[in-house]
Formats: sequence, C-alpha cells, structure tokens
Amino acid sequence: MPHFCFHDELNDLLRPELRDRVFEWPCAERATAKHAIEALGVPHTEVGRVLVDGRPAGLGHLLQATDSLDVFPTEAMRPAPGDPAPRFLADAHLGGLARRLRLLGFDTELARDAPDRSLAHLADGDGRIVLSRDRELLKHRRVARGRYVRARTTEEQLREVVAHFGLREGIRPFSRCLECNALLRPAERGDIAGRLPPRVAAEQTEFTLCTGCGRVYWPGSHWQRLKAVVSEYSTVPTDRSANAEPGS
Repeated sequence: MPHFCFHDELNDLLRPELRDRVFEWPCAERATAKHAIEALGVPHTEVGRVLVDGRPAGLGHLLQATDSLDVFPTEAMRPAPGDPAPRFLADAHLGGLARRLRLLGFDTELARDAPDRSLAHLADGDGRIVLSRDRELLKHRRVARGRYVRARTTEEQLREVVAHFGLREGIRPFSRCLECNALLRPAERGDIAGRLPPRVAAEQTEFTLCTGCGRVYWPGSHWQRLKAVVSEYSTVPTDRSANAEPGS
C-alpha cells in the first residue's frame, strides 16, 4: 500500500489518528494522488506540493503500491504589484465573512442554497476563489482555487483569509455594498433626501449610493465599529472623506 505523510496545516483535515505521522492507506486500482488525498479528507484546493519518493509529482500521478507521498499545503499568496484583486465566492455558511470582505472592498459573492455543482460552475466561470467549510464543494473538479476556512468566528475567518491570500495591499475600504456587493458611488443629499430619515437628512452631509440595489449609506451609529474592523487591516484613511461609510 502507498505511504502518506501530510504536513503542517493539512493535518487539521485528517482523522486524529492519522495526523503528524507516516501511515499506509489502501487505494483503488489506478487511483490518482488526487483521488487518494481527497478520500482522506483533504480537498485538492488545499494542496500545494506533492512529492512521490522525494520527487515532485502532480495530483494526476497514478499511484503505485510502493509509493511514498509527502503532501504539503498551499503557501500564503504574495500578490505582485499590478495583479488584479482576487474575487471570492463564499458559501452560504460564511455570510458574515462575505460582508467583512465587502467592507474591505473585495468582490465577494455569497452563495445561496444551490447544489455544489452549480456553485463550482459559477466559481469557474467567474474566476472566483471559493471560500467554504464544505469540503465536498472544494473537491469538485471545476473548483480551481479555494480555501477551507478553519476559523469559526467571523473576525477570525477574516484574519485567516486576509493573511492567506495576502489581501492587505489591495484593501479599498467602504467601496462596496455590504448587502449586494456592488460598488458604491458618492451621492448628493438632494438626490436622495426623500429616502432619508429626517434626523439623518438634517445632520449628515456625506452619502454614498449602491450602484446595484440602491441602498444609501452614511456615517451612522455603527460606523465607528466598522471603522475599527477596517483599521486592523488597512493603512488607507478611514475618515469620512472616504465618502463611503455604511450608515445606520
């Protein structure tokens, strides 16, 4: 039987008795490295390098009974200057993370209750990175890039994703709608006065308008809380001159 050894954070995805050690695992005839690795619970999106008997091999490698595999995780991204900002598709269980990524300015679609096959095709067609806590979705052959999100709370998930994909340099806070993901644009008070609560219309002077759903934003009561979230990640000023702060 082939021998396997998974390294670093990939051990999080294995059964406890298989972690941090070399073990034998029976494989079907003509199984590939991908099939065997995913049968052990590790989606291909999590795999960076595979060594077979110490030599680099692809996930399509046909396993032999005498093979010894070392499987390493994907490395954290380091985007080069000028690279386009990554675009994400978050599964239905990561709604809080999707809103936080939008707050930082990243194009993030939130998946609804669609079959994995539909979500995989959507991500592939749009060139999106899938963020999920559903391993079966990440195993789909049409999912080229993804991340199994380990963290449980929204704030920890955001830190994990920002670090893994090297997002800090691409942050453009308060530039996307938290509800629908469309871009925001400055709005004149006179154009939206009829849609504002009287107190807001009287006290606020700066507004932004969602170019998708039409939602109006202003520096409202929870703006300071959102500003604190942004300040942890961004060197971009978050004062009201940005003219794109979600309001109440």
